[in-house]
Amino acid sequence: MAGIVLLVLGVNYLKGFNPFSKSNTYYAVYENISGLAVSNPILINGYQVGQVRRIEFVPGGAGELLVEFGIENQDIMFPSNSVAMIHSSDLFGTKAIRIERGDAATYAVPGDTLLDNVEDDIAAQVQKQIEPLQRKTTDLIRGVEKVIENIESIFNSEATSQLPAALASVERSVQSLENTAANLDSTVAENRYNFGKVMSNVRSLTSTLNASSGDLTNVIENFSDVSDSLSQIEFASTMAKANRALADVAGITSRIAAGEGSLGKMIASDSLHNGLLATNTELQLLLDDLQMHPWKYVQVNLIGRKPKSEFSQKDLQRLRNIIEEELENQDKGSSPND
Repeated sequence: MAGIVLLVLGVNYLKGFNPFSKSNTYYAVYENISGLAVSNPILINGYQVGQVRRIEFVPGGAGELLVEFGIENQDIMFPSNSVAMIHSSDLFGTKAIRIERGDAATYAVPGDTLLDNVEDDIAAQVQKQIEPLQRKTTDLIRGVEKVIENIESIFNSEATSQLPAALASVERSVQSLENTAANLDSTVAENRYNFGKVMSNVRSLTSTLNASSGDLTNVIENFSDVSDSLSQIEFASTMAKANRALADVAGITSRIAAGEGSLGKMIASDSLHNGLLATNTELQLLLDDLQMHPWKYVQVNLIGRKPKSEFSQKDLQRLRNIIEEELENQDKGSSPND
């Protein structure tokens, strides 16, 4: 019995498990352990620091697997969000758990359950690398097949029968191009003299322009001076003054229309017109009176003749005015009860 115990302890010791050393225990829960077994190594930075101690299903029937592993070096610490990654440690597919350090500020303590993850094995990784190449190869094969189908469609019986007509059409096209080139050459040869004259005229025009470059420069400079002079005119201030003048004219017109001032009163009131008419009438009466009774204005005594006294139109008009004023005064002075 003692021999069996020693044998078991020796085998486990050779596998890296030391039952007499103290270790920290951690846990991880996986949906698929990908062939992980008890005694598989625990690695940190590629160095074995422990091994898997126990694997069992999580109670509840969900099919998840609880993996218990121990780290023998108690001084090893890693962040609490570190990941227990199951990966293939060799080409034969031997599994191990690699502790990938996280970035948390707190550290994991013995008994914590670390984050789980499963890395693809070598075959899966190779498959992922091969899949793009496989897709490209498939596309290439399909393209080659399409080219072969096109070649076969060209050389089938129906298409082959149309090849002579196509070749004849190509030959006619080439012959037409040759004829066109020959006609073009003959046209150039016939009009070579005309082309020479045109080029001579162009050279002459160029020489004229070169000779007149100074005049053109002066014209451009004059335009520039005119443009500078126009740019120096203060259009804004001029327009502002014009606007103010128009505003003043509008104000004067509105005041005249409102009857303000002498001119406004003359336009708004008929008194000037009536006064002019009255003056004209008085002047006419005065002229009539002067014609009828000149001795009233010029003292001329005719010997042996006594001037005849008559009422002139002016006198009659004055009498009418006096009578009308007296009647109006009487009407105003009398009350309604009289």
